[in-house]
Amino acid sequence: MDTKHMDAAGKPLPEITDATRPFWTAAKNRKLVVQKCGRCGTLNFFPKPWCVDCGSRRLDWVEVSGKGTVYSFTTANKVMMNFPGWKADLPVTLGISDLDEGARMYGQLVGAKPEAMKIGMKVKAVFEDISAEAGIPKFVPA
Repeated sequence: MDTKHMDAAGKPLPEITDATRPFWTAAKNRKLVVQKCGRCGTLNFFPKPWCVDCGSRRLDWVEVSGKGTVYSFTTANKVMMNFPGWKADLPVTLGISDLDEGARMYGQLVGAKPEAMKIGMKVKAVFEDISAEAGIPKFVPA
């Protein structure tokens, strides 16, 4: 197993690139940012080199509220053998949320038992440090 991209608990860390660094750095600073197209205004997540709607390469990072609504979710009760660091966190609920500003974002849903999670539930972003240079947004019931 490649431990270069693992935290102390054995969880995988993101590979931070020039394209994704603004997202991870903002999360470290307790801010949620997404790309916004300078031509059509579409919000993009996850980071891309061009707009998903019009293809423009004029993308700027903008801060969003972190508030949204759960679109879908799933709960994992077992850990894949490759990632034993998640075992202590089980069950883990991962969701897709529609941010109030329009982008759709995936992330871990925390702060409530899995059976309390509901599609349509209002959520807000909270942040956790995952390395010296990165944080990660997670979502809690609002």
